[in-house]
Amino acid sequence: MKIACLLLILIFHSLAQAKRKTEWSLHIDTKFDATYFAQAYGTDTNQDLYKLELDPIYDWRYLDSVRFYVKPTFIANPNNKSDEEKYFFDPTETYLRYQSDSYSLQAGYNVFTWGVTDGYNPLDVINSKQYFDPLHSRKLGAPSVVFSQTLDIWDYELIYIPENRGATLPGEQSRWLPREVFVPQTPENDLVLLLPESLHYNYGTKEDLDDARKNNYALRLQRHGSAFDVGLTYFEGVASFPLIQPVVTGTVVAVSPKTIVQVDPDVTLNVKNYRIRQGGLSMTASSWETLFKLASSYTSSLTDDPYIQKWTFENVLAVERTFNLGESGLLIAVLQKSIIQTEKENDSNLSMTEIFRDAWMLGGRMSWKEVWNFSVLALYDGIHGSNYGELTLTRRFWDAWNLSFTASLIQGSSETPLGVYEKNDSYTLTLSRSF
Repeated sequence: MKIACLLLILIFHSLAQAKRKTEWSLHIDTKFDATYFAQAYGTDTNQDLYKLELDPIYDWRYLDSVRFYVKPTFIANPNNKSDEEKYFFDPTETYLRYQSDSYSLQAGYNVFTWGVTDGYNPLDVINSKQYFDPLHSRKLGAPSVVFSQTLDIWDYELIYIPENRGATLPGEQSRWLPREVFVPQTPENDLVLLLPESLHYNYGTKEDLDDARKNNYALRLQRHGSAFDVGLTYFEGVASFPLIQPVVTGTVVAVSPKTIVQVDPDVTLNVKNYRIRQGGLSMTASSWETLFKLASSYTSSLTDDPYIQKWTFENVLAVERTFNLGESGLLIAVLQKSIIQTEKENDSNLSMTEIFRDAWMLGGRMSWKEVWNFSVLALYDGIHGSNYGELTLTRRFWDAWNLSFTASLIQGSSETPLGVYEKNDSYTLTLSRSF
């Protein structure tokens, strides 16, 4: 009896000690968006959207070694005419991690951001993405095992993904699918599809060529210095944006210099995930109160298909500078240039890479008195002359509420990768709060 009582005392004492060493927190980020599109675009698409997003965050820690973190994403968009987009759920970040003094082991759903550039980052290819709005894609949590270790000024990270998610594309009634002209990716880059006023998209087959989503893996090696950082990356797995091939019937109206087809109303989109291998380099250097950034990658396709680029060489250069505006203001400005070379030229207007083949980006964010924030983004496509601008003004109230107004403006020919979205100029009012 005495032994049993002693064991109970020891157990309760251990539990009490563990409780003192355990920390947890629970928060939730909420956001409500009301978006209005200035022009009607398509017969069955939305001109206004109302979206509620909830991101609960649960963080549990034991000492400094064990962490259980949960941050899923819930989105309700009930007035969306695309059934695929009305409700969305993703585990996003949900993982268990063990951390020692020099290494960590993490398993679950993870989000990775490799590379150093903003807006367009050629090294950011590990996570599959949701493309309901292609200009504001959202990363999907990758079910993965991650091992990382720090060795003085060096660190490395190993990632294994048993089965990646694959891209989530816009819904069949989305205004982000082409609705005037469709320039598909073809071997000879010689086809243009003229779309009818009344158009009906539907998704057909979805294939994983060469088991593209299975057994993805990645490696990053970094060296940190006081004024200069460098990183090397490697990834093999599914391409972040799949090959989309339309199946149509119609009437040929021209054959030179390109074949032009007047398409019948029903268009089927077949989706092919394919496998890539990418090696990358990133560098940052700080000098003269300015941050210089470089991200470079070489990507080769491991899938033999005449519609897929065999290789892509991407380079992004950026300069970032911070300016103090008196005692109450701060301005961060970024100038960025992207240069992309591929096996063959491609004018597909359903390719995100083509937007940045030869592009300039100017961005800035200004904060004032920790209450006002103003941000601007301008993108210019140097090949096609298309451009994109986004301006956001945010006001914080009562330390917890934020009210934002965003204007997104697009200009260009509907045959170009950016101009295909020209009629998607939008104005968004956003109310957000964290609890």
